[in-house]
Amino acid sequence: DLGGREFDRGERCNTDDTGTVNSVFALGEGATIRNGIIGSQQSEGIHCRGGCNIENIWFRDVCEDAITALRAGTVRITGGGAQNADDKVVQANGRGEVIIRDYTVVNVGKVYRSCGNCGTNSENSPRRVVIEGLRARGVGTNVVGINSNFGDIAEISGICGTVSGEVCQQFNGVNGGTSRENNGKDNCRGAQGKVARGSLPPC
Repeated sequence: DLGGREFDRGERCNTDDTGTVNSVFALGEGATIRNGIIGSQQSEGIHCRGGCNIENIWFRDVCEDAITALRAGTVRITGGGAQNADDKVVQANGRGEVIIRDYTVVNVGKVYRSCGNCGTNSENSPRRVVIEGLRARGVGTNVVGINSNFGDIAEISGICGTVSGEVCQQFNGVNGGTSRENNGKDNCRGAQGKVARGSLPPC
C-alpha cells in the first residue's frame, strides 16, 4: 500500500521501449500495488511479470506505457486512472488476461493494446481483455486493439465518454514488422464490443 504517495524515476520521458529496468515498479507473480500516484518523471510505469493486482493507482502523465503485462497470467486493474498518453495506457505482451474495472482515462491514444509486433507474438497469444465501467474522455484512436488473427478476445461494457476511432479495433498481429487493422468485429464482444465508430454515451 503506497498510502497515497507519489513515485517516479526522476528522469525525463523516453517513449522508446526501455524495458523493465526503467519501470517505476516491477511486480512479481501475485503481487498487489494500491493507493498511489505514478509521477511524470519516468519512462515506464508498472510492469507485471505475471498475474498482478493494480488497485487505485493514478498516472499523472503516461510516457511509453502506464502498465505492461509481460508474461502469462491475469492482470487486474481496479479503480484509478491515467492521463496524457500519446499512445496506450495498457500493453499486453504475455499470454493471458487483463481485466480493467472502474477506471478513468483522459487524453490518451488507446486504453489497451495487445502487442502488435512482438517477436514471439504468436507464442504469447491468445490474449483476453475485459473492460467494465470505464470513464474515457478524449481517446484519440481506439479504446481497445486486439489481434484477432491470434485469437484475442475483447469483452467491453459500461463505457462512457468520447473516442475518435473504434471502441474495439481488430488487428492482424505479426511476429515483427507492421501490424495492420482489419475490418472484422467477430472477436469484439460484450454490450459495447460492436458499437459504431466514435459512439459512446456521455458520462
